[in-house]
Amino acid sequence: METQLVVERLTEAVEVLRQVETNLRTSSDEVWHTRRPDGRKVRVLIRASIISLGEIDTVKQEFSADVWLAAWYKEPLLKGKKHREEVDWDDQWHPRIVLFNAVSVDKHEKKHHLILEEGDDVPIVQQSNRIKATFKEPMELFDFPFDHQELTIQLMSDWPTSQVEFAKNMGIKDTIRTDTFTGSHEWELYGHLLCKPAITGQHQSTSHQRYALYNITAHVQRKMGFYVWNIAFIMFLIMALSFTAFSVPPNEPADRLSVTLTLLLTSVAFKFVVTQSLPTISYLTLLDKYVLLCMIFQCLMAVQNALASIMSNAWLFDVISMGVLAGVVFFTHLVFGVLMFIKIRGTNKQLRQADKEYLNLCENIDRFYKRTKCTISGFTDEEVEAIVGQTELAGVENSKQMEIDETKTA
Repeated sequence: METQLVVERLTEAVEVLRQVETNLRTSSDEVWHTRRPDGRKVRVLIRASIISLGEIDTVKQEFSADVWLAAWYKEPLLKGKKHREEVDWDDQWHPRIVLFNAVSVDKHEKKHHLILEEGDDVPIVQQSNRIKATFKEPMELFDFPFDHQELTIQLMSDWPTSQVEFAKNMGIKDTIRTDTFTGSHEWELYGHLLCKPAITGQHQSTSHQRYALYNITAHVQRKMGFYVWNIAFIMFLIMALSFTAFSVPPNEPADRLSVTLTLLLTSVAFKFVVTQSLPTISYLTLLDKYVLLCMIFQCLMAVQNALASIMSNAWLFDVISMGVLAGVVFFTHLVFGVLMFIKIRGTNKQLRQADKEYLNLCENIDRFYKRTKCTISGFTDEEVEAIVGQTELAGVENSKQMEIDETKTA
């Protein structure tokens, strides 16, 4: 009996100790990150490839993408290691890269590789990420539906800029596949991918420290045909039908106003259709302005119908009103046509410039690879200058060649 009592007491003591340990234990999801023991600032090279760009939701201002991201950084603490199996990656320092503007992440696969370059005893760590996620993107809709959007995936390091900085891997091109774009019925996706490092602003950080950012930007341009033919053109027809009110005698204002107000209510219904295609924004888009101007014109037509019934010479008033209103319609559409031409031309110029910038960089990277057979470059400013500086050199050579060609032609 005494032995059994001692065993029960010991069992109770063990349970109490286990409970105390559970209460003092930190959460299993809590991860502590330690700074580098050498205290040096690490430059992390990034390469992005958008495998598939999904649907772009204008109302929610979101887009989905399937992305492959790779990060390279030199790790002196792994000297002597030759294979990735020799390293316990959970215990190693890493740049703590997060998706800064991700709304949800459906899939994230991460792998580590160890790269040894000839003539350098410091190994390079490659962190490969396959990510499928939905990203938030504030859209500028002033020119809707003649707008273009910058779809940006933002990477951020949880280490401050005193410890980590981002840079582009100048040894390999960033790519985006246009053939897998699922929103091609509404958008035109351009084949360039602009990647640039940045730093968080004061409004983006909850502390006094700054953090490294890396922006991966693709450009899309909205195909305006649906909105032009199904909304703008229909609104124009409704507005043009307002002139049929002049076929009703001016001494019958009730019949005239019934025609005009019925068309005005139809325009209001179309305004709700436009609203459903846009998020709740505090400014007017180009299509909003056109629809509202059509409705204002119909209101002017209703005022004219009411005034015609009290005029002594209603026929002359109708003729003058018809001419003035027709002139207003012509002038308004002329102004809108000029504005659309200017905006489309400016957008195309901007996108051509982005294309040119991307193609020049790709040519320099290809030229560098043919010369060195190296796919990892950019750890120092000298390495970057050796590749980017070729743009100016190539531009000078092209200018000289053009002058020679012009001289020969002359």
